[in-house]
Amino acid sequence: MCSISINVVVMIMLIFYVPSQMCDRSFNTIVGFGDANTDTGNVYTLTNHTWPLVPPYYQGRFCDNLLWIERLNIPNVLSYAYGDATIDNDNLIVGYTYLNRTQVYGIRQQIVRYLQATDISKVDLSRTMYVIWASGVEYLLNPKITADVVVNAFLSAVYDLLILNINYLIVINVPPLQFYPGMMNNSQLATLIMQHNQLLLSNITQIKENFMQTSIQLFDVYSLISAMLWNNSLHSLNTTGKCWDIENKTIVSLCSNPQGYVFLDNNHLTSSVHQTIADNIQSLLTSLSSRTMFSLNLTVFICIVLFLFKHY
Repeated sequence: MCSISINVVVMIMLIFYVPSQMCDRSFNTIVGFGDANTDTGNVYTLTNHTWPLVPPYYQGRFCDNLLWIERLNIPNVLSYAYGDATIDNDNLIVGYTYLNRTQVYGIRQQIVRYLQATDISKVDLSRTMYVIWASGVEYLLNPKITADVVVNAFLSAVYDLLILNINYLIVINVPPLQFYPGMMNNSQLATLIMQHNQLLLSNITQIKENFMQTSIQLFDVYSLISAMLWNNSLHSLNTTGKCWDIENKTIVSLCSNPQGYVFLDNNHLTSSVHQTIADNIQSLLTSLSSRTMFSLNLTVFICIVLFLFKHY
C-alpha cells in the first residue's frame, strides 16, 4: 500500500513538473524574413550606414525606435529582412532601396542566405519561430501585377521553409497600404491588397492541412492596423498625417512626437504601431506555448493512468 502511495505521489508530481519545465522551453530564437517592417539594420549595413538616415531614423531601422520583432519576449533575434525587398528577385520583381540605387535581397534570397549561414541540423526547431512578412512592395512597383502572381511567389517562400521541417511559422499578410500617406487612398491598390489577403488566407489554410507537423499561423496585420485607423478612440494616435518627410535625401520633421502617430513617413509605421503588433504577436506566441504545455500535460496524465491501471 505504501509503495502504491509513493508511486501515485511521484506520478502526480510529474503532472505539475512537466508543465513547469515547458515554461522554460518557450521560444528562444526568432528568424525573420521580409522588408522594412522587419529590417533591423541590414539596409543600413548594405549602404555603408548611409540609408536610412540616422538620425532621425533609429539605428538603421526604418522606424523611430525598435521594431516589432525586437519587442517580443524572445532573446535571439535574427532578421534577414531588407527594406524595400520584394518576394523574389530572380523570378518576379527586383527590389531596390536607397532611392532605387541599391539592390536588396528578396525574401526567397534571404532564406537562401539564412541556409548558407546556418547548419539547420543544429537548430533547436522546437524553440525557434520563423516569420515571413511581405508588405506588398510588388504592388507599389508594378500596379498592373495581379494578386495571384504575387501570392504564388510568396507561397514558394513559405514552401522554402516548410521543406526544412520547421516546427513553427508565422505568416503575416499585407497591411492596408492604401491608407498610408504616400498612397492617397488608392482604390486600385486597396482592391489588390484585399484580393492578396483573401488568396493568402485560403492557400495557407490548405497548406496547414498538408503540413500538420508544422504549426502555421496567419497573423492578420491588415485588420489590426485598420482597427487602429478607424477606432482611434482606442489609441489616440494621429491616423492620417505623417511625422517625417523626405526631400532631397534629407528628413523634414513635421512633428515633435512620432509616438503619437500611426505613420512615420509616407511608407513606414511608427514604433507605437510596432509595439501594438508585437503585443498581439506575443499573445499568439503565448497561446502556442500554452497549447504545447496542455498537450504534453495530457500525454503525461494518460501515461500515468495507463501505468496505474496496469500495475494496480
